[in-house]
Amino acid sequence: MSLLSSPAVEPSSLSEATASVESTIREALSVIRPGAARIRGDADLAQEADLDSAEVMDLVMEIEDRLDLSIPVETMAQARTIDELCAGIVQLKHGAV
Repeated sequence: MSLLSSPAVEPSSLSEATASVESTIREALSVIRPGAARIRGDADLAQEADLDSAEVMDLVMEIEDRLDLSIPVETMAQARTIDELCAGIVQLKHGAV
């Protein structure tokens, strides 16, 4: 193994990380908008959860606090669904995919 190679993220740990991040997103969403945590993962998050821009920022801060990380504005801007947000956060946390 080369000193420059980095270990790959195992698929099972990646799926566990994804499930954990999704759960965290849904918990944070339920704090901001109770009942919205049950929306489909592929549904438009702001529209289905009826979030205004201030609530989106509250959601981001809640997720950041729970996961102890900073979510770049680009990640939030590109994520329209829970699934996309989850994938972006997993990528941030694990630096791969």
